[in-house]
Amino acid sequence: STPARRKFLKTDATELAHCIEAVRRHALVRPDVGFAIWHEGKLVEQWRAAPLLERLSDVLGEDFVREAARSRADQQFAYVNGRYVRDKVLTHAARSAYEDVLHGGRQPVYALFVDINPARVDVNVHPTKIEVRFRDGREVHQAVRHGVQNALAVPRSAPGADAPAAPTYESNRPLAGV
Repeated sequence: STPARRKFLKTDATELAHCIEAVRRHALVRPDVGFAIWHEGKLVEQWRAAPLLERLSDVLGEDFVREAARSRADQQFAYVNGRYVRDKVLTHAARSAYEDVLHGGRQPVYALFVDINPARVDVNVHPTKIEVRFRDGREVHQAVRHGVQNALAVPRSAPGADAPAAPTYESNRPLAGV
């Protein structure tokens, strides 16, 4: 069957890369689930269920877990309530938390998981649901910034520093876990 907009499809390799990226985004947010990608009868990628840090390493590579910055912003993953999103508030909060770590035009490397009361976020901003709008963007910005700063402050030589616990933000009102 031919898609309605076949003329807009790219080469097979490009479309496969888009598919792999879509599955990769799901694999990051669901480390408890195994994923396998098959193309033309061949196994292209496979990720078994694993703890989060191991899943990050499996899906994005060992360098992702070890490095703090890259020249491109292609290793930035943000999730709100389990949904992959691109959001200026989250991006700015993470970048500002890295300001003492980054040099020059370097971009931070992160996988950010924000859990927030669904009533405090609008996911219907964009038809693809990739953009969100927070009721109180300033509060979310502060929570994420502080959470990332706390994660960056964990000394590498500390016991368990290889697998830091996810920092959380606490206030009188439930907001977000980062």
